[in-house]
This record gives sequence, structure tokens and C-alpha cells, in this order.
Amino acid sequence: MAGPAYQPPRAPRQRRAAVTRQRLYDAAMAEFGKSGLDAARVEDIVAAAGVSWGTFFHYFPAKEDVLLDAAAIVCRAYAVAVADGLDAGHSTEQVLGDAFLAMGRAAGEVTPSRPLRGAMMRHVLSHPGLLTDYLDGEVLPPVPATAQVIAEGQRRGEIRADEPAEALAVIVLYAVLFSAQRGTTIGRPRDSSPLGRLALQVVLRGMRPG
Repeated sequence: MAGPAYQPPRAPRQRRAAVTRQRLYDAAMAEFGKSGLDAARVEDIVAAAGVSWGTFFHYFPAKEDVLLDAAAIVCRAYAVAVADGLDAGHSTEQVLGDAFLAMGRAAGEVTPSRPLRGAMMRHVLSHPGLLTDYLDGEVLPPVPATAQVIAEGQRRGEIRADEPAEALAVIVLYAVLFSAQRGTTIGRPRDSSPLGRLALQVVLRGMRPG
């Protein structure tokens, strides 16, 4: 019989709990940056944060779940950039290009190394729905944010309208994020454009109306 569905931790509402969670997050990210995600030990994290093991697991069921806090910051940057681009009436490619740039900058700020950025991305992509549940409506997740851009592009005739905007949004996100991850983890071909940017251009070219 299958066990209970995984329930991601919720951000605390009380100030004291929020301070404790932030201290744990800072200690964990520092340890991840120093030792790497796999080698990082919870006992070192709780020692640095000055809390107990039980306190750590109260907020983070697994050490990888610390990365959800970082991913939430990245999602917020992406959603804000999408909203700003749509409000300004920019083209589909410009809105998404600016949003992915904002996402990349935020990821660089919250994760101290390229391997850790890759680990954050893999944790999110390998657990569909986990990040959406964690955000709990406080931040628009990347798929619906991207779908808004695609839907506006369809309305203006920039994007093919024979498929749902959400389906096309998933294609855009996976193409860009996996290409960007490949570029940051093992490099990109000499003299080529950044792979994430190139993926966006190629995918959107294929989504133009026939």
C-alpha cells in the first residue's frame, strides 16, 4: 500500500519561527556551498544554526527540501519579470527572454555554485507538483506564468493557437531549463550562444502560426 502523499513544508507565519527557519536555511546553503549537497551533513547544519535535529526536520523533511526555499525566490523573480513584461506590452520572446534572465540572476544569487543550481533544478523537475504545492498560491509557479505569456502571444497572433497555452508553456520551460542546465554543468559548444537563450529562440520559432 502506498504511503501518504508527500506534504512539503509551509513557510512559518510567526516571527520567531520565521527567524529560525531563515537561520537554518542560511546555515544549510552555506554548508551546501562548502561541501556540496550530497556530502553536506545535517549535524553540521544544525550546529551552525544552533538548533536541534528535530527543529531542522520540522521545517525540512529532507535536506534537499532546503532548495525549495531557494527555488521559491527564483520563481518570484520569474513571475515578477513576466508580469512586468506583459504590463509593458512586450513581445512574447522579449517577455520570456527577460523573465529567464531574471530567473538566472536570482538563481545565481541564492545558490553559491553551479552544481548546487543544477541540484536545485533537478530536485524541482524530478518531483512534479512539489514546487507548486510549496508555493501554495503565494507566488505564481513558472508553468502558469509562462502560460500567461503564451496565451497573450496567441491572442496577438505571435504564437500558434491550435494547442493549449499551458502545453506550449511546458515545452518552453523544459527546453530552456534543460538546455541551460546542460550549459552550466558541462559547458556549451565553442562560439555558440548561451544554450538557454538559443533554446528559447528555436522553440518559439517552431510555435509561430503556420
